[in-house]
Parts: sequence; structure tokens; C-alpha cells
Amino acid sequence: MSNKVVTLEKPILGHRPYRQLEFREPKFRDLMELGDPYIWVPAGNDYSRRLDDTQIIAKYAERLLVEDGKAGDPLILDQLGVADTRKVREAIVDFFQPAAATAASSTSPENSSSTQDSTPTA
Repeated sequence: MSNKVVTLEKPILGHRPYRQLEFREPKFRDLMELGDPYIWVPAGNDYSRRLDDTQIIAKYAERLLVEDGKAGDPLILDQLGVADTRKVREAIVDFFQPAAATAASSTSPENSSSTQDSTPTA
């Protein structure tokens, strides 16, 4: 798995202008300390729905932000607008999606950062 780069719709300012943000892959300690960024809840008719834990997603975004291979400044995330915040949320959640689901969602024309996934339960 590689780092995820989010191209911003509206640049933000830190010690320089940012037009994109990079997030490193979560590691063992990250997952053990923060847990999964979502849970699956029953949605009826043998389907379940992904329910994002936005507080955990925010912690991952702050922890995984990198700049030039080193930890980035998490305070710059506070400048993100709604559209870019949704892009970051989806990038973080995408680290935790099974490979098949990630491939399917990235090729779907309906892929929207505000859309939650539904999947049949076994």
C-alpha cells in the first residue's frame, strides 16, 4: 500500500501554500491505538452500512499527514473546507477498505465522498 495524495480544491496556507496533502499508510501502532475508522451496522435485507467515526478519522488524518517524508503539521487541516475535508476523510477510510472494495469504488462513476457504502452481509 502506498501513500495517498489528496489534491485540494482550495489551496491552504501553512509555512507555504499547500495544493495537495499526503498521508502515509497506517502502521501497526496506529491501528492498535486508534482502531478502525468506521463500523458496519445492519441496514436491513441482509445488507450493512458503513458508519464513519469522524473523530477517529480526524485523529488518523492528523497522525498520518506527511510532508517531504516527515510528519506534517496537523494544524493546517483546520483550514480545509467541506469539499476538501470530505476528500481527506475518504482517503483515510480508503486505507482500511478491502482491496476488492477499493478497486470497485475507485472505478465507480457514483464514487462520492459523501456517499456511504452498503454491502450484503453473509
